[in-house]
Amino acid sequence: MNISSMVITLVNDVAENSFVEESLAQIPCVEVGHRHGSKIPIVLEAEDEFDSREWFQRIAQLPGVLKVEVAFVSFEDLNPVTSQEVEPQE
Repeated sequence: MNISSMVITLVNDVAENSFVEESLAQIPCVEVGHRHGSKIPIVLEAEDEFDSREWFQRIAQLPGVLKVEVAFVSFEDLNPVTSQEVEPQE
């Protein structure tokens, strides 16, 4: 699972802002936070990196979206790095 948090900046158009908020609410893998002025925080929970990028692009192309900034990406489900003990060299 790929979890990302993003901040969406909206244009200054009330009708388009409402459209963006309604569109985001219909995306099942997005949790929408409370809008603060022209910014909306969201959390995106996608199956993998490909889906995450796909949703990022779709959201960025919504009418009324000025820009989308990624604030955080979880790397928990990626291939873990394992530590190995190294024998001291003499």
